[in-house]
Amino acid sequence: MTAGPTTGRPPSAATSAPEPVDALDGGLTLVGCDVEPIHRPGAIQDHGVLLAVDEHDLTVHRASANTAVHLGVPAEELVGGPLARAFDGDLLDRLREVLADPRASGADPLPAHVAAGAFELTWHRHEGLLLLELQQTQDAWSPSMSTLFQDVRHAMEALQGSRGVQGLCETAAEEVRRLTGYDRVMVYRFHPDEHGEVVAESCLPGLEPYLGLHYPAADIPPQARRLYLLNHLRVVADVGYVPVPIVGGEEPLDLSHASLRGVSPFHLAYLRTMGVGGTLTISLMRGTTLWGLIACHHTAPKRIGAQVQAACRLLGQLFSLQVVAKEDQERAAMRARLADVGGELVARMSAADSPANALVEGDPSPLALVDADGAIARIDGRTAATGTVPPGPAVDALLAHLRTLPDSTPFVSDDLLPLLPDGDALAAVAAGVLALPLSPGWGDYVLWFRGEYLRTVSWGGDPEESKGTAAMPVPGFPGLGARGPRQSFAEWVQEVRGRSRPWLQAEVDAAETLADAVPELLLARARDRLAHLALHDPLTGLPNRGLLLDRLEQCLARPQSDRGQVALLFVDLDRFKLVNDSVGHAGGDSVLRQAAERLRAVARPEDTVARLGGDEFVVLSEGVTETEAGELAELVVKEFQRPFVLDERVMTVTASAGVALDRPGTTPAELLRDADTAMYRAKNGGRNAAASFTAELRDISLRRVEIEVGLRPALEHGELALHFQPVLLADGSLRGFEALSRWPMAGRSMISPAEFIPVAEATGLMAPLTEWALDVGLAALADWRRRPGLEDLGLSVNVSPVQVGDVRLEEAVTDALRRHDVPPEALTLEITESALLDADAVTRRFISRMRERGVRLSIDDFGTGFSSLAYLTRLEVHELKIDRAFVAGLPGRHGDATVIASVVGLAHQLGLTTVAEGVETDEQLSVVRRLGCDKVQGYLLGRPMPAQEVDRYLTTLEEA
Repeated sequence: MTAGPTTGRPPSAATSAPEPVDALDGGLTLVGCDVEPIHRPGAIQDHGVLLAVDEHDLTVHRASANTAVHLGVPAEELVGGPLARAFDGDLLDRLREVLADPRASGADPLPAHVAAGAFELTWHRHEGLLLLELQQTQDAWSPSMSTLFQDVRHAMEALQGSRGVQGLCETAAEEVRRLTGYDRVMVYRFHPDEHGEVVAESCLPGLEPYLGLHYPAADIPPQARRLYLLNHLRVVADVGYVPVPIVGGEEPLDLSHASLRGVSPFHLAYLRTMGVGGTLTISLMRGTTLWGLIACHHTAPKRIGAQVQAACRLLGQLFSLQVVAKEDQERAAMRARLADVGGELVARMSAADSPANALVEGDPSPLALVDADGAIARIDGRTAATGTVPPGPAVDALLAHLRTLPDSTPFVSDDLLPLLPDGDALAAVAAGVLALPLSPGWGDYVLWFRGEYLRTVSWGGDPEESKGTAAMPVPGFPGLGARGPRQSFAEWVQEVRGRSRPWLQAEVDAAETLADAVPELLLARARDRLAHLALHDPLTGLPNRGLLLDRLEQCLARPQSDRGQVALLFVDLDRFKLVNDSVGHAGGDSVLRQAAERLRAVARPEDTVARLGGDEFVVLSEGVTETEAGELAELVVKEFQRPFVLDERVMTVTASAGVALDRPGTTPAELLRDADTAMYRAKNGGRNAAASFTAELRDISLRRVEIEVGLRPALEHGELALHFQPVLLADGSLRGFEALSRWPMAGRSMISPAEFIPVAEATGLMAPLTEWALDVGLAALADWRRRPGLEDLGLSVNVSPVQVGDVRLEEAVTDALRRHDVPPEALTLEITESALLDADAVTRRFISRMRERGVRLSIDDFGTGFSSLAYLTRLEVHELKIDRAFVAGLPGRHGDATVIASVVGLAHQLGLTTVAEGVETDEQLSVVRRLGCDKVQGYLLGRPMPAQEVDRYLTTLEEA
């Protein structure tokens, strides 16, 4: 059945239908309005005639039983015969001409004079037949064409000029009523749950208003909705009409597109209950879905001409276009507003230490994003709340439920209370929720809450009545009963409790957009934190050695005419070890932080103040004279003569400073070395003083020259030695050794790698030096692995940055492993972090090939360079070696422990192992183990030793 403006909630679960009852010869079956076959009613309305003919020869296949009255020929005589029995030649010719015109529309009326007088003929094709409908023009509402044209033009202009969807609905009601003359015109809109509401109305004064009334979805069953999609205009001229059966054929004719289609007796019962004598219904579409209806009611029967019907159909189409545009505009405006709010929230979170707190604090509030009453955010391990939120147990219960659901989609509900313990008591704060997961398993999330939205809904009659199964009498069919419409449409007020306002899709989308931004935000924060840790000293916040050298290199790369003189001030605290010994590491850290602040205070804003490590600081100044640089050094020394305050204790810690200025061709390392040399001159002169690098101090550089001259012969004559330092697993078991080069220069003490490796890199000797280390080291390892229980022993060999990507190194590794019969997984190549900062394609290919061959790769001195998530995820390494500078500060310096914990956590998340090097005390060993380091190395566990001592070391382990 079809009903006027009557739709609403989804129908209840289907129950078994009663057996069909034949109501009319012609196939109409009445089992209830919810399953009634209304597209095949077997009858038409009595104000017109319907003929179904073959379009090719115009033979009549079916005819309504009233043709004798209107056409002068009984239906039984027409069926099977030619249409010419009812139509004169002129009408037939005009019909054939129209049918042959591909531009012609069957909805445009064709004037027809038949036996009963003037009619309007419309037509449409369906199921292989041509359906002709003739409707009387006498007494039909049909103004003159000029008046109709003016009315339609005015209505179209009014619809196009209306503001917003509500304005469009109100305008449509007024204009359709003015155009058609019906007593009441309503715009009826379907809600998402399919129930309907009268959102606009125009009616005669004195009629009871229906505006604001709701109607359940069951009032318009699915088959009726399908017909509204097929036939956008529906007229019931007289609710009290007598159905006219259709003669001919076995099955009822499909009249889905027919204007005269018979009306469901259930629908007629609805209309009579509402006091309606005649109706017109216009479908309102949004794309291919039924948005709503324009329902016109007249207290008396009312017929309207075909031209007016065509005009109404046109207005319905225009309304449908306009409602799409206006809804899209309103939604776009809302989305734009919410996007602005979301953008501000993301920006605020990005700039804050705690994204969760930043989200819930400040203006705009996250409540404005989705129009909520309260919100709880858990982001990056921190939780914060704003507005009115439910207590902890209720939130825990909600999260427990959410964790049973997929964590990739939001959970949206305006009926949350049944999920919460003591839910009824929480109606004011948590009747609805919009929950967004920000991490797997709902570890991080945002929960928006809405309180109860207590409202009253005015229904057109009791909506539950339409769900009943009691039989109702069918007018015109004594003895028949079926499930049918309500018997009263008097206003029925329902109070809705326990639910919040529904969440709009635009609000859900805006929340999801915010949620999508959070992981990127957290990843960026992680990058920033790691980059800051890599480029800055965690204790003082100053740039570290890597950042200082980078800035110094950039500075020296510019012409001196652009930058002026560059000065480097090297500052070292005097007897700082005594500070740690007297006030502990915490006190020492306080002195270092205060020292950093003093250096910032005396330096220019454009200067770089850096901490190299320990108690060493550097100030980089650009565009200064030699005099200005000297004055800065003296100012620093004077500044450090002021006492330091540690809690309630006062301590004097002086400083020694060395100044060096760049010369043509000076490298960053040379300038830093010169400033360091000058600083030691100040210390050797009695401390608490400043000194400048001079020609006299340059003699110290001769040491480097001496190393350069002697290194090649020493390598060729086998004067270098390889020492091995044990590397232990966290549980104390031996994992392997690190191979360390030593040079016992004749007539001098042992020269450390820190002195001769830079020379080897600069003079092209790194390749033969590394080949030598691989050959000697793997030969020794092969011997040790033959011992019982040491079959898995490994060896780490350092690789210079200048060799990474060198084919000669790849060949040397492969050849050494083959010659000494050592499996590739037993060899680890340690590459300093600086070599990986800007890893190019050559470096990436080298690492990939080494990994493919089974060789392990380790990043040495991790944390001293520009550590970023980018290269760690791009380069397939196995291990991170935490720089000894961080271990040295343990256990006292909390900042160093924080760095180590961060590195270990990052490594383990990426599937990498970690090595803590430089472990010299039991306390340091305890801390790095507690922080999760996989391996340890340092003097506490074993000093570097020659191969002969390693043999004794291993024997001792075997005997233990």
